[in-house]
Amino acid sequence: MFDNLLTPTPLSLFLVFLYGSLFGSFLNVVIYRMPLERSIVAPGSACGTCGTPLSWWQNIPILSYLLLEGRCHACGSRYSIRYAAIEALTGAAAALILWHHGGIGMPFLLHFVFFCFLVAVFFMDLDHWIILDEVSLTGVAVGLVGSAFMPLRGDMLVAGLHPSLQNLASSVLGLLLGVAFFWSVQVIGTLLARQEALGTGDIKLAAMMGAFLGWQMGLVAYLLSFILGALVAVPMMVLRRRRGKDPVPLGTFMAVAAFLTALWGDRIFEFFLVWPEHLYPLL
Repeated sequence: MFDNLLTPTPLSLFLVFLYGSLFGSFLNVVIYRMPLERSIVAPGSACGTCGTPLSWWQNIPILSYLLLEGRCHACGSRYSIRYAAIEALTGAAAALILWHHGGIGMPFLLHFVFFCFLVAVFFMDLDHWIILDEVSLTGVAVGLVGSAFMPLRGDMLVAGLHPSLQNLASSVLGLLLGVAFFWSVQVIGTLLARQEALGTGDIKLAAMMGAFLGWQMGLVAYLLSFILGALVAVPMMVLRRRRGKDPVPLGTFMAVAAFLTALWGDRIFEFFLVWPEHLYPLL
């Protein structure tokens, strides 16, 4: 029976969803408290309006929100549905990653941890326009260490070098390429726009992405970040008649691009290679 829990069966997917939603509940605390420089450990969860501590049954991911109809049990003030949405999103991502990898192993664990870092980045950047060093630099360390325990990526083939060291070398190179590429964008963009074109937090996030993904998939994620950013930001600028130099939270697009690349990077890379062939007959 235990073996069945390590493979993508309906039962294992459901259990992984439940565990993932628990991590989503913790991510809600991280996303809310860390930008305010508050401890993520103590005090316990409480209503943001009346300050009443939440009981255990009021802290059950997703279910408590539904049972309480999105309101505080003590004062009746409304909770944002985003709390339950992040819990559901994290649970669904855990199940998706399990299904994608075909079982629980190091690839599943590392990519789920990566997803948790990216969720924190996405919502912190969306809410506060910041990417905290505590998140990105911790992610760099976890990505580097985790890469040594992953199956051989095959993007850093050095004769006689142990597979774990090859993965580690790929992650270090991905980290350096990310820093170099985004730093150059920051410098050139700042010179052209005459204001900061890219935050330092984005550069550190690129380092985290390279540490988790390696240099080849890191480059795919970096390119995809700017494509997603352009697809969303340009229409927003046109519709709102915003000036082109207004800031856009690039970290949110980087987070989405990184997760997509972690799971489907090979397919995205192939698409980058072949899409001009489909465009050529239209020209």
